[in-house]
Amino acid sequence: MVVDTEKYCPICGRDVKDVSIKRFGQYLCSEEHAEEYVKEIRAQRLDNANPQGQARTEEAPRRSWWRGGCCG
Repeated sequence: MVVDTEKYCPICGRDVKDVSIKRFGQYLCSEEHAEEYVKEIRAQRLDNANPQGQARTEEAPRRSWWRGGCCG
């Protein structure tokens, strides 16, 4: 049984002729579309990791390791 599956670029929808360009399990038609696809996937992953839309630069309050001890 031979299964011939067509491969399409997820960015532009064109047939993929060169199967050497593959990112995140998807075949792409060019390196430019591969870069664009990677940027989209990374942005989606960041959105999924931060669903409340909080700024990613926020940090938890830092505690000082020095508490005064006997010399304070």
